Amino acid sequence: MSPENEAPELALIAKGLRTISKETTYQGLAEALLREALSYSAADRGGILLSEGNELLARADASFPRERASFFTSSPAASEFRLPPDLDDAVLRRQETVTRRTCRQMSALMGTAEPSPQVITQLCLPLVHHEWTIGVLYLESTREEAFTPRCVRVMSMLASQAAVSLESVRLFEALRETNMWMVRGQEIGRMGSYRWNTRTLLSRASRECYRIFDIDLEVNPVPFEVFKSRIYPDDIPALDQALTRAVSTKSPFSHEYRVVHRDGTVLNVMAEGQFDHGPGGDVELEGIITDVTGRRAAERALADARHELARAVRLASLGELAGSIVHEISQPLTGITMSAEACLRWLARDSPDSSEARQSAMRVIEQGRRAHDVVDGLKSLVRGAQLNFTAVDINEAIEEVLLLSKRELERAGVTLHAEFGKSLPQVRADRVQLQQVVFNLVRNAVEAMVDVEGRSRVLTARSSMSDNHVVVAIADTGMGVDRANRERLFDALYTTKGNGLGLGLSICRRIVAVHGGRLWVEENMTHGSTFAFILPVCQAMQMLGPN
Repeated sequence: MSPENEAPELALIAKGLRTISKETTYQGLAEALLREALSYSAADRGGILLSEGNELLARADASFPRERASFFTSSPAASEFRLPPDLDDAVLRRQETVTRRTCRQMSALMGTAEPSPQVITQLCLPLVHHEWTIGVLYLESTREEAFTPRCVRVMSMLASQAAVSLESVRLFEALRETNMWMVRGQEIGRMGSYRWNTRTLLSRASRECYRIFDIDLEVNPVPFEVFKSRIYPDDIPALDQALTRAVSTKSPFSHEYRVVHRDGTVLNVMAEGQFDHGPGGDVELEGIITDVTGRRAAERALADARHELARAVRLASLGELAGSIVHEISQPLTGITMSAEACLRWLARDSPDSSEARQSAMRVIEQGRRAHDVVDGLKSLVRGAQLNFTAVDINEAIEEVLLLSKRELERAGVTLHAEFGKSLPQVRADRVQLQQVVFNLVRNAVEAMVDVEGRSRVLTARSSMSDNHVVVAIADTGMGVDRANRERLFDALYTTKGNGLGLGLSICRRIVAVHGGRLWVEENMTHGSTFAFILPVCQAMQMLGPN
């Protein structure tokens, strides 16, 4: 070739090498290589097979379906690339460049729309990188002298450049994938990264930061005034102070403020960062900015829910007080009514018995005082006032309740069994409240046996010592308690009674807890349930000291 023709050809080759080297994707690299090869060689058709890794072509066989190749392209389009066995061995295994004249049945391009001539000229050379065969360049022509030695050398140069460029493509693909993960991760976490130059007051930031501050991506770097224009006006003074303090001390920066978008949307953001030196030596603040709007909204909702819960608890306490007064005061009121009726009967006799009438009137006064004590006890419990702790004989306190409940037991057809432990120590307790608990448990036991038919209705009251605790138990032979609802019995406003308030057991558990004890329910072996509470001995022993 003459010198005057050599210069344009070299320019053409250089252009092809530059075109191939610019590619940053596997598909683009394969298409550029095939396009330059066909253009320079004037081949009729060709194909490129590239492997993203070394495994595919290092272990090649005679057939390469498209689904097994990382990237395959051909012109004209072919459905399959199939090297004849001899080319497979020479090109892929021994990494040789092969040029030959052969019949069309030996073509590597299968399924093309254009029919091939009876005889074709083939050029097949390997793409080698780091001693690995990573691809194949395959060309066909109808002309016998299509692939001259010079042409083959140029094709080898293009193939070599493609093999080298493959390493760059790998790096670009890895960088693109890492960047995609970072962008997606910041979108999911609503968190962007930034660097702020404290001298130039310019910022560089990730895409998510631009979204958080509603700044156009074309603004790069971001001037401090653009950033500041997005800050909620009332938050600017505190932000300025925080930045000034952090810059002067080079201490870690952390500050929360609000951002206002151009459409009026307000976001809560948390900015955090640390200082280091940038490439030019300037001090820069590097960190993250997180959109915490959803988190703050959830916290406000939680605070509102807690406020409503506290309000509901206060209302529930008032409801418990009112309900317990109604529930517990009915017993002394019944006593008052009975004593007053007895007084009237003694006075209505032909010969009025003033002594008996006087005793009935005294019982009215006694029950009235008891009702007053019940009200005071409940008020003290809810208000958290000081309870009237005294030394109490637990058996005596229970017996008084059973005596007052005697008529109710008889009307309900309930047989009473008392099993009191002997020589039990006195407990330090508020007598009225302790009796209120026992009375409530007795009444519940009676009501539990109202529908019992065909077996005895028995109420058993027991007291004993167990593991240094005083134990009081009220057992019935009623219908029992559903296991699933056993613990709910002690919840305020929960009841199994059609006309119940669901407050008695809740109040009872609170009273026992105030005394340092515990109230629970158990299922009996045969029928019914047992409600029991314990008082620790350490409280019982305090009666030995001063009241």
